[in-house]
Amino acid sequence: MCLIIDVNIAPQIFPEVKLPDFKPIYDAISKKRARLVYGGQLTKEYEKLHIFWEYLDELDRAGKTRQVPDEEVDSKTQELNTAGRCMSNDAHIIALALIGKVRLLCSSDEDLEKDFTNRELLNPRGKVFKYKRHSKLIWEHCKGVSGG
Repeated sequence: MCLIIDVNIAPQIFPEVKLPDFKPIYDAISKKRARLVYGGQLTKEYEKLHIFWEYLDELDRAGKTRQVPDEEVDSKTQELNTAGRCMSNDAHIIALALIGKVRLLCSSDEDLEKDFTNRELLNPRGKVFKYKRHSKLIWEHCKGVSGG
């Protein structure tokens, strides 16, 4: 549907941009050109980031997010963990991408990046936004999102 923001980056973007490289992500979500997708274990991780969690509630109410049912993500996560194919400890992110049909991730986790771009786990493979110069990825993966 659009993009996933890993918990390791979320506080760097919302409620205010702390690193200039992530301003395109902030702007795209704020202006409804992109939608933040979350669910499953990622929801629980977000809850622990109190300031971000409060802002996420605002994003939800403004129609700038999409929550994928936790049960579906958790079931797929368990399946991925059982198969043992992920290099990272973030099978829940791969599960969310699969269930939510999301192929854009904002993260600084190198092992997760390898998993997210692995065609054997995600086909078509995902892309990872890490720098401002990756802004074109937002346009490529978030077409038709505006307007809620």
